Amino acid sequence: MRPRPVRGLAPLALALACAGAGARPAHAQLRTDLDAAASLVRYAGFLTSWAATVTPSLAWRSPRATLAARGTFLMFESGNTSLQGLVSAAAFTGPDGPVRLEAGAEAGASAYASYAHFSHALARVRLHALGEHWGIWGGPLAGGISSDGDGRAVTGLAAGWWGRVSGARLDLTWTSVAVGDTTFGDLQARAEWSRGALDAEASLGRRTASRGGASGAYGDGSLALRIGGRTSLVVAAGRYPSDPVSGSIAGRFATAGFRVALGPAARPGPLRGARPLTSGGLAPGVATLDRVHATLEDRGGRTYLVVRAVGATRVEVMGDFTGWQPVALEPDGGGRYRYALDVGTGLYRFNVRLDGGSWGVPEGIAAVADEFGGSVGLLAVP
Repeated sequence: MRPRPVRGLAPLALALACAGAGARPAHAQLRTDLDAAASLVRYAGFLTSWAATVTPSLAWRSPRATLAARGTFLMFESGNTSLQGLVSAAAFTGPDGPVRLEAGAEAGASAYASYAHFSHALARVRLHALGEHWGIWGGPLAGGISSDGDGRAVTGLAAGWWGRVSGARLDLTWTSVAVGDTTFGDLQARAEWSRGALDAEASLGRRTASRGGASGAYGDGSLALRIGGRTSLVVAAGRYPSDPVSGSIAGRFATAGFRVALGPAARPGPLRGARPLTSGGLAPGVATLDRVHATLEDRGGRTYLVVRAVGATRVEVMGDFTGWQPVALEPDGGGRYRYALDVGTGLYRFNVRLDGGSWGVPEGIAAVADEFGGSVGLLAVP
């Protein structure tokens, strides 16, 4: 799920922008959601069971850091309950050409009924290299897990590739994790596609395991349809492998429910309230326009919108100050593009696109919902 802010950031953005001089970065974004669904679940070795699920989530994102938290409460038809929670965070260095370094950590816990308890904590380091419409990343991870008081060490390596093709996002990831004396290897492909009010996502993976661990193929798919400014109908189904880090067992699921945005509306992600949380933490790839950073700069008494988009050959803006007509920014050297803002003090809505792609909100810009169910950036001009 991609971050989006609460409306309370709008006056805060204006106050902070007016307080500084020279280059002023835009502000962090906050997204909060609440999913409620009915799910049909069959865990490996157990009978099929109905469950009601509630999943609150929160994601905060700035140009240099991210923080996400998610929890799931399941109540099965037997009356038994399951509680799961995950918190993850990451910090990024500033871009050095196409390269960025990430340091991250996550911690999670789960409990089923009154007798199965799991917890884990992991730290990771990743090196990202970004191209114009693609990126690669890789690095080690390490930590520990606890299962009803029995602790074990976890070590591993992970790498991935992402790219955008004809409006779709593609991801390919490989992970090798050693838990105790067993090594689990996963190769997974994922595709995301959006058109109008509909979002679709599908994945396919293959697990290999040493020393008798379960191996095999898995995958899932989901469709999300926005039916209001803040509400989406989401259906999903699939199968997933066991997670040796979080302690979940393999299973199959089918689920249908609603997602309500507690902040401004934006595109929903897939609904997986019925399946246990995985150890992946934040998505390793880069979200739309994530590599683009926007600032306001004062030059000789004139205010400029400056967009840093390394690798882009054309950057365009449209908004309140262009009459919502696309206008190309002027190259400013070093992957920077500028646009003179000959407007008065106030809040202005705008979007940016790269090389004729989709319009969106640059990284770090506070976003608000528009009247068409999408999102636009909010720019505070002092």
